[in-house]
Amino acid sequence: MNAAADSGQSGDPLVSVVVIGRNEGDRLVRCLESVQRGHWSGRSYEIIYVDSRSSDASVERAESLGARALVLDDPSPCAAKARNLGWTQARGEFILFLDGDTQLDPDFVASALKALEDPTLCAAWGHRRESNPGQSILTRVLDLDWVYPVGRTLYFGGDVLVRKSALASVNGFDPTLKAGEEPEMCARLRAAGWQIEHIDAPMTRHDLAITTLRAYWLRAYRSGIAYAEVADRMRQRNDPMWQREAQRDFMHGILLIALPFVLLLTLLWSPWLTVLVCAAVGAVLFRTVQRCRWKAPDDPLLCWEYAVHAYLQKVPALFGQLAWRRARGELALVDYKGGVDTPGGLAADQPSVTSAASGTQASGLKPLLVRVLVPLAGLWRRYVIDRWLRVWSMARLQESIGGEVHSSNVILGPVQVQGTGNIHFGRNAMIYPGVYLETQGEGRIEIGDDVVFSGGVHIVAFDRVTIGRGAMIGEYSSLRDANHNPDPVSVRRSGHTSAPIEVGDNVWIGRGACVLKGARLGANCIVAANAVVTGNVEAGTCVAGVPARPIRQRNLPAN
Repeated sequence: MNAAADSGQSGDPLVSVVVIGRNEGDRLVRCLESVQRGHWSGRSYEIIYVDSRSSDASVERAESLGARALVLDDPSPCAAKARNLGWTQARGEFILFLDGDTQLDPDFVASALKALEDPTLCAAWGHRRESNPGQSILTRVLDLDWVYPVGRTLYFGGDVLVRKSALASVNGFDPTLKAGEEPEMCARLRAAGWQIEHIDAPMTRHDLAITTLRAYWLRAYRSGIAYAEVADRMRQRNDPMWQREAQRDFMHGILLIALPFVLLLTLLWSPWLTVLVCAAVGAVLFRTVQRCRWKAPDDPLLCWEYAVHAYLQKVPALFGQLAWRRARGELALVDYKGGVDTPGGLAADQPSVTSAASGTQASGLKPLLVRVLVPLAGLWRRYVIDRWLRVWSMARLQESIGGEVHSSNVILGPVQVQGTGNIHFGRNAMIYPGVYLETQGEGRIEIGDDVVFSGGVHIVAFDRVTIGRGAMIGEYSSLRDANHNPDPVSVRRSGHTSAPIEVGDNVWIGRGACVLKGARLGANCIVAANAVVTGNVEAGTCVAGVPARPIRQRNLPAN
């Protein structure tokens, strides 16, 4: 028996209540019971429950409470698809959409129907608030997210009373959207001439159940995806909705990520500058507190907490926008909390990260953080590492040696320079991060054109070290033109003996090799990995071992 029969009316119901959910458990029961307890005053209604492949007994529970249960058999379920299935199967003139984790206010339908006597309105919605805001500071703060000014609005959320004819005129929700499907459809409704009213009446109590930072992050991350995707579609339609908000959240997210680095730099530069930046941050927060006072006029502390939340949420929202921009619509469903009765269960709007292709759920915070940080890592590599870090590293190197380093050289990362800095660079060199260059006394390092120094190369000159054109020196190789004297009392204070090292053109020194004082490597020779060169190596010879000895002659092309 359905609810329409219970109301004592015949024919099609006036209102079809479409509830969507997945593994809602007891919350679904409370939702359906709240509908039955509503003050319908003889108005006919039916209840349709759309289940997104729950693994618990949600379907059976809904049917036992008189609801008509429909199953969304889709490998990639989402709220838009579930709602479309519900309203297209409904028989009522009006559709009341509810999420399975909400409880309906008994007087809302009557208030909304009265508002919809205005023929220009397609939808009416009221106040949604949290059923248990005291369960955590996160839920307490997020409860204020539901507080909107009454009157004409651009869009509604997941709980709303809508004319079925209006839904049909725009073909309902866009099933390709994983989030933000309500505002997107509202834009199409407004384009068709409809208006939307936010009435000053209680509508639903919601069970957000956010008690962990992971769930808080995921919820804000999903909102960033919604902002990016819906704003992109609105931009294509020349609709201003969410354009400014999406851009603002993007820029605020970048500024918040940069803020700790700015504070560190100002602290190194001047503590007073740090105080000034902190004062500016405090002033911005205070302005936000004043702007949101109307949401909680009797609770100043909550207003401050909400102001902090208003900015902190923009960091995960930024990652959500970056993820959408990178994937361009190929993102998986994002759920921020599990179901009640079954481990890992999912509510319709309550997510973890789920594969769009297979529906499998990833577990743990590490995969989530990796996923959301990938876009930032790409931006960091492209705009910081590939550009500014190289420029900064060349500037540091040039300052350290007190002379010009030609712009044709590619300095991939910081080069450590010690001693007198008596170093000369040619052109077109490629220097990897972690190279160590040291000159002492009259010592000098001469680096020719087109050389390559791999990471960890270590060169020390008390006399002279010369690197010929086109030479390549492998990772963690060491070239030192001086030795300590073997003093039996103090090696440290025994002084050095030195002799110049010469590395010819087109020489290849393998990984971890050592070239000691007085060594001369002829052109085109090869030093094998981990070899120790103590004397002369003829041109075109391959050497290996400790000490290095010739093993073969290098085959060179004829001139």
